[in-house]
Amino acid sequence: MRSSDLNRAMRQIRKAAFMDTVESLTDAELLESFLVRGEEAAFEALVNRHGPMVLGVCQRVLRNTHDAEDAFQATFLVLIRKGRSIVPREMVGHWLYGVAYRTALEARSLVSKRQAKEREKGQVAKRPKRPATTLACMALPSCIVH
Repeated sequence: MRSSDLNRAMRQIRKAAFMDTVESLTDAELLESFLVRGEEAAFEALVNRHGPMVLGVCQRVLRNTHDAEDAFQATFLVLIRKGRSIVPREMVGHWLYGVAYRTALEARSLVSKRQAKEREKGQVAKRPKRPATTLACMALPSCIVH
C-alpha cells in the first residue's frame, strides 16, 4: 500500500471516529478542532449545523437562489479565513448570521450595480438604427412617410 493511500485511509478513519462524537460537541469545540487541528469533519459539522440558517439569511436578503448560494459559500470562506477572531468561541452561530447578512447585502449591492450597467448597455444596444432619411423625416412635420 502506498503512503498516500495509507494517509487517505487514516484520514477517513479519523473522520469517521470524529463524526460519531460530533453531535455531543459544542460549536466552540468544533471551531477549535477545525482551527487548531485542521479537522475537516469539524468544519463539515459546523456547515451542517449552521448551513440552513446561513442559506436562509442569504435567500431572504437576495431573493435569488444562485446569488444566495454564492453568498452562502462566501460566508463559510470567511469562517475559514477569520474564524480565529470569534470570541467567545461559543458565538459561532451569531457570528455566522452577521457575516451571512453582511455578505448578502454586499452581494445585493453588486447585483444591483451590475444590473444597472447591463440596462444602460442594453438600452443603447436595443435602439433601432434608422436610416438618415427616416430620422430627417421625423424632424419635419410636413414629411409624409408611406
